[in-house]
This record gives sequence, C-alpha cells and structure tokens, in this order.
Amino acid sequence: MRGIQTRSTGDVDDPRVLFVLDLAKALHAYGMPAHRLDTMLAVMGERLDLPVHVFTTPTVIIAAFGDPPDQRTYMVTPEQGEVDLGRLAALDELVQDVAEGRLTPAEGSRGVFEVLREPPRYPRSARLAGHAMLAFTVSFLLGGRLVDAALAAAVGLAVGVLEWLSAKSDPLTRLMLPAGAFLAAAMAALGTLVEPTLATSVVGIAGIILLFPGLTLTVAMTEIASGHLVSGTARLSKAVIAFLLLGFGAALGGELAGLVPGVTAGVAETDQPAAWVSWAAIAASIPTLLVLLEARIQDIGWIASAVLLAYAAGHAGTELAGAEMGAGVATLALGVAGNAFARFRNRPAALLITPGILLLVPGSLGFRSVISFVDENLLVALSSAFDVALIAIALVSGLLVANLALPPRKAL
Repeated sequence: MRGIQTRSTGDVDDPRVLFVLDLAKALHAYGMPAHRLDTMLAVMGERLDLPVHVFTTPTVIIAAFGDPPDQRTYMVTPEQGEVDLGRLAALDELVQDVAEGRLTPAEGSRGVFEVLREPPRYPRSARLAGHAMLAFTVSFLLGGRLVDAALAAAVGLAVGVLEWLSAKSDPLTRLMLPAGAFLAAAMAALGTLVEPTLATSVVGIAGIILLFPGLTLTVAMTEIASGHLVSGTARLSKAVIAFLLLGFGAALGGELAGLVPGVTAGVAETDQPAAWVSWAAIAASIPTLLVLLEARIQDIGWIASAVLLAYAAGHAGTELAGAEMGAGVATLALGVAGNAFARFRNRPAALLITPGILLLVPGSLGFRSVISFVDENLLVALSSAFDVALIAIALVSGLLVANLALPPRKAL
C-alpha cells in the first residue's frame, strides 16, 4: 500500500485516519445503518493496517484509532442527509480503490470530498414530478380510483414543494412532517367539495408516502437485532415520534378543513385493486424511485428487477400465509438478490434492497394506527400498531436469514 505506515498511534495527521473519518461521515449522511457502517470501517481499518473501533448513533460517530496506550479518539457529528444511492455507489467504488491500493488514503479523502460536492443527479423539476408520480401510483395500490389518484398526485406535488422550501429553512425542516401531513389531510378533505365520494384516506396516505418513517423503523429493528442497541433504540424513537407528528398534522388538517361548509368525510373503505392495476402501478413507480433515491440511470434495470421481485414474493407470501409471512418472504428474496448482486457484481447490495424495501415497509399501517388513536378508536389503533410490529419483525427476519443464506462479502 503506497505511503502507509505499518502501525498507527491514531494521529490526526495520519491520512488513513482522515480518510476513515471522512468516509464514515459521508456514508452515515447518505443512509448507511450502524451495523453496516461499523463493518465497513472495520474492514477498511484492516486493509489500511489501522486498528479502528467505531461507535455510531443516528447523530454522532465516535471513532478510536490505534492501539492503547497511544489510542486517539475522535467524535464526528455528521449531517442528516437523505438516502442517495448514486453517491453510495460512488463511495463504494472509492472504498475499493483505496482498499486495493489504486488510491492512497489522502487521494481517497479528496475523492470523498468530490463526491459530497457533486450537484444533485436530477433537477428539482424531476424530483417534484417524482413526488407527484409516486403518490399517483401508490393511490392505485391502496385501492383508489383515477379521481383519487389525480388528487393524490396534486398532494404529492404540494408536499414536494414544501420539501424544497424546507431545504432553505431550518425551522420549516423541523416542521416538515406535521406540516406535510396537515397539507395532505386538508387537501384531501377539501377535495370532497368537488367529489363527495373521494377516498380521503387513500389521497392523504399516498400524498405523504415519502414522509412515512417505515424505512427508518425497519433499519432500527435491524440494528437492534444486530446488537447495535443504542443506535437502534435512538432510530426507533425517531420513527415513533415521526408517526406521532404525522398523525397530529393530519388530524389538525382534517379537523380545520372539516369546518368548511360542504366538506364530507368521503369514502372510508376501498376495494382491493385488480392484479393488472397493481402490477402497472408498481412498474410505473420504478422510474420515480430512481429519481427520488438519486440512483444512477444505468442502474434502472437492477432496481426494476428488485422492486418487481419484492412485490411478487410479497404477494405470493401474503396469499399463502398472510401479510406478515408475505413481508418475510419478500425481504428474504430481496436480501438474497441484493447479496448475490454484491457478491457477483461487486456492487452495493443497498442498490437493490433499499428500493424494494420502500414498497414493503409498514409506514401506512403505523400512520393509520396513530390516526385511529387520535379518533379515540383504541381497538383499531392497538391492532394496527401490533400489525406494524409484526410486519417490521418479519422484514428484519427476512433480511437476517438472507444474510445467513448468502453472505454479501461486503458491507455496503
């Protein structure tokens, strides 16, 4: 390895230390969970002949380098970014280059900086269209009609604009969840002025589907199951608070909109969509996920395969043994596919697993549970909350079994 000492005291001037810290901060910001981040940094430390001990939470990274008594410890507070599959793929390539000696750690740090400086892969207009399109397709999966989907798309677009504005304002960022839910519920309720039979719950849920912390909940359960109790518990608390904020915003928006004369409750129950409608909606959501997850355009085939596999496996499992089994079977198939992708293509498994899980996480169930609690329907609220827990455990179990059946041989 070029320019690398045989043993380090953890001095901050050591380029290996700087590279590991820069890498940890970048991977954490773009959605890497604690158990994978720890494994990645430990493997990188071995490749660089640098003892690394890492403790991560959703808000802090503590890393110790070197051997006692010369060990040095550093604390990093990474920025809270969004999942960005394109940058994760670029960082994975950078990690391989440094680990295999094609780049020095100093060059690797510069590479991390360049990845972080890259502008968004897709323009703002594409992201706004993605918000609208995803809400449109999800409404059909929830049993909505064309009129429900049209209003859901408008709600999704409005939430996308709100997200864009929140990126420029810290106070609005902190209010994004209740504000988005308030906006969605109010627009759905006001929509009954035009269409009294509107499925308001479908419109509201589809419009804020990207705000649901279902992925956060699944990652939290996985971290806890992997022994990362502090990070997993903190992330689980974040998911619970997010559900409560969404529920409060939706309840407030619906109540205030209900004061307008002529507003009705709409239709509470919807029919299951036909099979061809579900498949068409899933297929239409794939380009949208590509944009919203900032994935590379050349990866659309892999992402499409993962999404379709997850949905097919989940549907088959649900038909055979219920929603919980469907979730477990879907994540098992998805996890094996992602690990095979990492093992044989030497690419990040997250490129396949993340988009697929987004369609499986029980975010809407958790939201329904909170809304039922606000409406004082405690039995429905408790039943929905229990379903959320079971499905989340099934999702995590599927991923853990997949890692046992076919280890990925890489952390990303």
